[in-house]
Amino acid sequence: MLDKGPILVPLDGSELAEGALAYAIAVAKALHERIVLVTAWEGTEADLGATFPSMAVEIEQKASTYYGEYLDGIRKRVAAAGVLAEPRVVSGDAAEQILVAARETGARMIALSTHGRSGIGRWFYGSVASRLLRESLVPVLAAGPHALERAKAGEIAIKHIMVPLDGSELGEAALPVARSLAKAMGAKVTLVRAVSWALQSYPYALPDAYIPQVDDELQKGAEVYLRKQEAAMSGTDVDAFVVRGPIASALLDVAEKQAVDLIIMTTHARGGLARAALGSTADRMLQAIAPVLLVRPESA
Repeated sequence: MLDKGPILVPLDGSELAEGALAYAIAVAKALHERIVLVTAWEGTEADLGATFPSMAVEIEQKASTYYGEYLDGIRKRVAAAGVLAEPRVVSGDAAEQILVAARETGARMIALSTHGRSGIGRWFYGSVASRLLRESLVPVLAAGPHALERAKAGEIAIKHIMVPLDGSELGEAALPVARSLAKAMGAKVTLVRAVSWALQSYPYALPDAYIPQVDDELQKGAEVYLRKQEAAMSGTDVDAFVVRGPIASALLDVAEKQAVDLIIMTTHARGGLARAALGSTADRMLQAIAPVLLVRPESA
């Protein structure tokens, strides 16, 4: 993650999409950064612009005024929370223009809502968000439905960060980001290694007599691994523990019981959680009570 730069928040005009603002504001305050508000509309460069150029100019002027007024209203709301915000209206392909805006503004993070009836909220489960996650060179903070409901209850304070680990070096790329944010926010970090039971991992390969032994070795290996990662986080308020069972369910349970405020995980790696981050595990993690900051290992 970049050491400096604004938090970019794509908006579509819906209340649900605006739900990500609470988390963007919390992060921006801690990092002493501004927020860039981006609204993308389709523009008139296609058939309309070629066939009816005068009409296209009029539409563009009205669109610029309409979206500009909308973002200015959001800017004032953000300013009232103590954070500077910069409105930015763009036209063209939504995902492409959001990525361009992130590059041009030097954004250190993109924060978006992951559900809604239109626009950005819907994008997360479609092509726009998939492209943002696949191509964004900066981490993407995705707030799911339960995290958005939590944000409605009042001002967000990020004091407890959870980092799921899968044992791979690429999965560990989330650790520097967690350490940096924890320092800025005065937050505690919890490292979690979720390990399936032997019968779940090897349902057809192990004789019954070996199952307790394998379970014991899996537990010990995970504990040794976490102690090593915990030691590497020196200077941070950190704890670590192993949970057993189905990966996503176990992690969701930890997030709820530990009252986690933010989950940080990588978006791909060679195995386990990190590899699954664009698949079923991340889909499940977006149901957590906290938003998920997805980090590309090469950007960490």
